[in-house]
Amino acid sequence: MLFRGNNGRFLDRLRGRFDWVLFFVVLALALLGVTLIANATADPYAQSEGSGIASRLVGLLTRSARLQMTWVGVGLAAFLVVYLLFDYRVYGELAIPIYIAANLILIAVLFLPQVRGISAFMTWMNDRTFQPSEVCKVAIIITLARHLSSRNSRISTIKEFLPYLLHFALPFGIIILQQDFGSALVFLAIFIGMVFVSGIDLRVFLGFAAAGGLAALASWPFLSEFRRERVLNFLDPSRDISGGGMHVYYSKIAVGSGQVSGKGLFVEGSISQLDFVPVKHSDFIFAVTAESVGFVGCLLILALYLALLLRLFYLSFKMIDPFGSLIIAGVGSMLLFHIIENIGMTIGIMPVTGIPLPFLSYGGSSLLANMLAMGLCFNVLRNQQRSLF
Repeated sequence: MLFRGNNGRFLDRLRGRFDWVLFFVVLALALLGVTLIANATADPYAQSEGSGIASRLVGLLTRSARLQMTWVGVGLAAFLVVYLLFDYRVYGELAIPIYIAANLILIAVLFLPQVRGISAFMTWMNDRTFQPSEVCKVAIIITLARHLSSRNSRISTIKEFLPYLLHFALPFGIIILQQDFGSALVFLAIFIGMVFVSGIDLRVFLGFAAAGGLAALASWPFLSEFRRERVLNFLDPSRDISGGGMHVYYSKIAVGSGQVSGKGLFVEGSISQLDFVPVKHSDFIFAVTAESVGFVGCLLILALYLALLLRLFYLSFKMIDPFGSLIIAGVGSMLLFHIIENIGMTIGIMPVTGIPLPFLSYGGSSLLANMLAMGLCFNVLRNQQRSLF
């Protein structure tokens, strides 16, 4: 494992404590998400019943915002359960059953009716959906952390690397079969981040990267026309601005129109409010937000994300327990990729994959998974270096 120095004093200060700064960053992002979803989905031309500020606020709190607020409550409850119920090492002892259960759930979803063109969702209450792969990300972080932490030295050969590659490849392959390529890339980011933190010879790592690149190129003939168009529109944004490239085209216009200070929240006549920006409360919420709060507001949001990520990776580096360190590194890798990919696709520097912006995008599956992941990280901080029994 790549741990340096004597971190005993640092761990003594943190042992058993609750990281309030990290918690308030997470809570601020989640509550900000409710506000931004309300801004993205509100009809500024609608007339509210009654008069006064209270009536206006009730009118602006859309159905999507109310549902997201409910999921914030559910997420906080899940956070507390994971934080308080067991020492995190108990989850490590249950790694094999957790891994089997996660893969069986992913396989079961393959046999359900497709939603939005992919086999990745469970449907409930008629129009509500849940995406199991979001929660399975947390399960894979736990099981891979347990697997990698059993090593006493860095991965130096392909033979040593193969068991961990197979560990990742099974759920990754199932998600590819679901045709959910965005989630598959998140699993890949988690795997790369955790393997890198655990320690791997650079030649083995570069060999894996080269093989992955060749595999991606070889998959081109097997991609659907829809996904080929996404890649081609990313490489040449001007080739089809009235068709497949329209989403990113209008997203970039919305981002640029916010300029320095933004047009304001819940304003009339904005590009996003006129429905030019697609899926504006989920995949492209950053474009709507940039138009509303401008460059300054986006900097504040990015500062919150930066504080979250720096804190997670710092804590991962400081942990003496390899299992706990790898859990935090896995969560940090997952969030980092989500943030870079989602914001990148709204401004045209990353291909469109449809993965949400953590804590801000609409969606109960994503928010629940992120809260579970953060509860796990807080559990590590609470119980690090304590005896399991």
